Amino acid sequence: MRFRATLRAGLVCAAALAAAFVLRPPAAAAAGLTKANAAALDHELDAVMGPSRFVPPGPPIDAASLKGKLIFTIPVSTAIPFCSVVNRQMEDFAKRLGLRYETWQNNAQLAQWAQGFTAAQEHKAALVNVFCGLDPATVSPQVHQTLAAHIPVVAGHSYALGQKPLAGLSGIVYGAYVQAAELEADWVIRRTDGKADVLVVNAPGTANSPFILKAFHRQFAKYCPGCKMRIVGVNPPDWPTKIGPQVQSAVLSDPKLNYIIPIYDGMVQFVVPAIVSTGASARVKVASFNATPAVLDMVRTGNVVTFDVGEDTTWLAGAIIDQDLRVLLHKPLIKDYSAGLRAFTKANVAAAGVPAKFGQGYGAAAENGYLKLWGLH
Repeated sequence: MRFRATLRAGLVCAAALAAAFVLRPPAAAAAGLTKANAAALDHELDAVMGPSRFVPPGPPIDAASLKGKLIFTIPVSTAIPFCSVVNRQMEDFAKRLGLRYETWQNNAQLAQWAQGFTAAQEHKAALVNVFCGLDPATVSPQVHQTLAAHIPVVAGHSYALGQKPLAGLSGIVYGAYVQAAELEADWVIRRTDGKADVLVVNAPGTANSPFILKAFHRQFAKYCPGCKMRIVGVNPPDWPTKIGPQVQSAVLSDPKLNYIIPIYDGMVQFVVPAIVSTGASARVKVASFNATPAVLDMVRTGNVVTFDVGEDTTWLAGAIIDQDLRVLLHKPLIKDYSAGLRAFTKANVAAAGVPAKFGQGYGAAAENGYLKLWGLH
């Protein structure tokens, strides 16, 4: 099971199940989707159905003066496939730039993360990346000790856009959680012609989940005020045992339910069997975020999961290295930095591979764009 959320240690251990609540449409809201809203949704979705459309984030960078310096990366865990793929791409970019690169191996243990910061200082790192869902607040003392040693610390893919970061960080590259949530809502509204009756499966113990929910609220309010959205919460340790019963209960109690949105697609493996077991697979569909290969294969071979949006891993790796370079060179940082997205449906999912693979299907625009930006291409 894979999840890329920022886990607050206490909440993960608690494994709390959040209470469900329902957002009901205003009594006067009109059902259905206006032509103007349909066109706007089509425009937003069409923009992410093909390979990445890379746009240079800022001025070119000359990193020649940084050759030989060490970038030290501490991921939330080296056992998470997505993190490993992006980390390898970061290492490849760093080596092309003549930088040294080191990854701190760990299994998502607080003590291991703390040891990583000590090792970074001992190895005389030029910069430390807190990476792939590791919440800087969880290792705040170590972050501030590292900063006090005049080693910059960059948070890469640890925050959702709008989330308040730990004070003092040298730079940030955001996860595209908010943008992905907007696209999921767009898809569901469009596919139901503005008659969405949705169950959102949230993970309230993850730090970025409130910002994901805000994005859903915003999109439904903008394009589909007559839609219905119900939210249930299950934290990651309880996914295998509690998602299924929650989904079954929602499907059986609401005969008009037509979409389920698990906020991370690591939940999908528990959602789909629950839908099938109720005999509702023709009525209830799934849209999610992460582009996990197993879920993309469900899109390709099945009829329940219709939409899964993922971040261009090469773009994300390039963005983190690019922000690192700007920090080390004392250049203006890129504001609200995040990677581009691609949405996968049955029509285009084969581009991710058969079977699907992490990082495949996004094209070469991001790789070529960053190499050009850094004067390497």
